Amino acid sequence: MKIDRIFVMLMFVVLINITYSYDLTGKWYCDDGGTYYIRQVGNELFWYGEGLDWTNVAHGKVSGNYIILSWADVPKAAFMNEGILILRIISSNKLQAVYKTGGFAGSIWWR
Repeated sequence: MKIDRIFVMLMFVVLINITYSYDLTGKWYCDDGGTYYIRQVGNELFWYGEGLDWTNVAHGKVSGNYIILSWADVPKAAFMNEGILILRIISSNKLQAVYKTGGFAGSIWWR
């Protein structure tokens, strides 16, 4: 019984640490009407996003099939919001927001 629990716990640790290999660098579009330019360096991610009346930047980490980002509007536009985003990597060509703060509008990204 104790060996079974140890085995299950070890398998859980292994599954959590599975590394997914994605190359997310490129030009992305979003359902908020914006265009996002993403640069991935290892598990680190940077972006510049802009729409007709807003511009933001973000920085974060890729962890498994999730991206955890800190984002902020920049003074190119009138908005000055900031917050946290957690995105799920659906595929190398599709991202979906699962958690958003600061009034971030986008939910789905594609390329």
